[in-house]
Amino acid sequence: MTAFPAAGLSPTSVSSPTVRSPTCASLCRLPARITASLAYLDLAVALETWNRWRLPGLFNRILPQKNEAVPPGDVIAALVLHRCTDPGSKLYAQRWFPRTALPELLGIDPKQFGNTRIHRTLEALDRVGNALQDELVKRYRSKDGLFATIFMDVTDAWFAGRGPDLAQRDRTKEGLTNRHKIGIVLLCNEHGYPLRWRVVPGKRRDQLCMQDMLDQIEDADWIGDAPLVCDRAMGQAKSVARLVDSGIRFLTATTRSEIASYTDAIPDEPFRGLNPVGSEATLEDEMTVAARTAEEAGLQKVDDQLYVYDLGVCERTFSFERPQHQFSGAAWDPDALEGGASFIALARIFADRLSKHEYRNKSELAEKEGMTRARVTQIMNTLKIAPLLQEQILAGEFGYVPERLLRQCVQIDREAEQRTLLEANARIMRPVRAAGKPPRRVGRQVVPLRLVAYFNPRMFVEQRGGLDRRRQRVESYVAELNERLCRSVHLRDKHNIRVEVHNEIARWKLGSAFDVQVNTTKDKATGKQYRHVRLMLNAEAWLRRLRYAGFVLLVGHPELPYSAVEIARLYRQKDTVEKDFQTIKSVVKLRPLYHHTDAKVRAHVSLCMLALLLDRSIERRLKRSGLAHSAAASFEQLRDCRLNLITSDHAIEPTYAATEVTQDQFAILQTLRMKGLADPEEIAEGIKFRRN
Repeated sequence: MTAFPAAGLSPTSVSSPTVRSPTCASLCRLPARITASLAYLDLAVALETWNRWRLPGLFNRILPQKNEAVPPGDVIAALVLHRCTDPGSKLYAQRWFPRTALPELLGIDPKQFGNTRIHRTLEALDRVGNALQDELVKRYRSKDGLFATIFMDVTDAWFAGRGPDLAQRDRTKEGLTNRHKIGIVLLCNEHGYPLRWRVVPGKRRDQLCMQDMLDQIEDADWIGDAPLVCDRAMGQAKSVARLVDSGIRFLTATTRSEIASYTDAIPDEPFRGLNPVGSEATLEDEMTVAARTAEEAGLQKVDDQLYVYDLGVCERTFSFERPQHQFSGAAWDPDALEGGASFIALARIFADRLSKHEYRNKSELAEKEGMTRARVTQIMNTLKIAPLLQEQILAGEFGYVPERLLRQCVQIDREAEQRTLLEANARIMRPVRAAGKPPRRVGRQVVPLRLVAYFNPRMFVEQRGGLDRRRQRVESYVAELNERLCRSVHLRDKHNIRVEVHNEIARWKLGSAFDVQVNTTKDKATGKQYRHVRLMLNAEAWLRRLRYAGFVLLVGHPELPYSAVEIARLYRQKDTVEKDFQTIKSVVKLRPLYHHTDAKVRAHVSLCMLALLLDRSIERRLKRSGLAHSAAASFEQLRDCRLNLITSDHAIEPTYAATEVTQDQFAILQTLRMKGLADPEEIAEGIKFRRN
């Protein structure tokens, strides 16, 4: 069977969207029947996009066939196209495949596209996941040059059932409770192309997931001077310190509770006298008042929902990862090493000092070093790793070894198993830093940071109105509770009442805003005693909550070469990665997941990321040409153009013809420079009858 050479189709010029009949004159005079109608044009467009990224050659190189009847790269292509064009299908891929034109386009016998082959290919895809990501980055740079911006974020996906070992029961980001889920860290560029992705345990906190990704990429040469934009998950002081330490130009937003630790120069005083309700009836007027107040306070108007205030470069003291200590001339200098290697060197110094009785015990050592006793024990536990492996870690033979990996090794008794873990890390981790590079910062240090504040009138009105409504709900709850306590026959325990009220306050996330007293009151008329709750608003804590409503403080690398307005716009462009997550969740149907091994889950995520690449590539081309279609909408329009198998009792061989394209379908093909996919002569010549 001859495969349809989608990559080699020439964009034959088509004078009009009317498609000529592909049958010969003699066939036209004979009765003909359409004996099969296969999904075609949407798949052909997706496959042509796949080929334009030269992905078949990439998979042939990183996934050798090893006597496979079907190249693994073709199986991956089919699975990715399934995600792109028909992700909501209730048919499993092996049942969906024969109903499409992919057997003709890829030259695959449908009988060879079975469940066993699919799962074998998924396992192979997982093994080359890191190599795939490296190659994709090279292709992006080869096509578009240096990246302008890099975005990082974390999402989650839940399972139908228990899922694999990585799945953990927790609440999803959409609010679904008690679901087995995984986390997914994604790094993408300004076009939404996926650069790096990782599947992580479901309960792992976002900031830790991002810090792990930072460990993976901080020495990558492809980052260059492109700013790394992260959301508030990386805005806590410890995470900002890690970003500073990486040397990457970064931009994030600090949490509202930490704004005051960076600056007190944000002009929030004029807003304190405003008391917006935030209802539908008052929203527009209250936003107008907030916007006018922002301009009067000296903020620069960019648009109706963005007012910027430049705070310049300021200094902030951070506590960095390792405490300062005195190097005593041991064989390995901790300050010249990084990651887990520096902790092994430090552990050896501690052990040497204890053996020489410089300190009586670990507690005294911890006190002198400015560390906790538990931290000293944690560091010294790294000496439980086999001595030979310690030397190899110190010499950098396993690449960069993070401290968390050493903690896993410590829990393993056998040297062979420790080595297996370290070797697995070496395959995915960057090498150690080149000689001459400075070690990571240690202790407390003052660092410069670029600060920009921006104000959103709508966010101000909604946050202030929301706070007031939450306060009223707590006060209403306490009023109703007091009525129940007054009517109660029994005198309830004070502690239980206090716990109940605090739980209600915590439910509305107002934990520090109220002081609670539970008193005993006596009814003068009846002499009955009952409990009464007194709720007192903590004015100082309440003011802290109101103070920066509507404000966002952006914290960035001091060398970011942008104005305050450009920095604010750059941060707000982080919806690029958020749209990527929305696409893989809703368009390519990442979830729910049905796989039951970690490897297949990781491979499934990789398929979704490749589908995302095709979606973003198509959308980018359409947008540049002024055709405002999403990839999903384009596939929907193209879906009606099917590949029809035409047979006749007198024909020598059946032939294929595509459904005549519509004006809208032709416009999409013309914009994507894929008119040849609907050319009847090329279809008739390029696609042969499926004999199997």
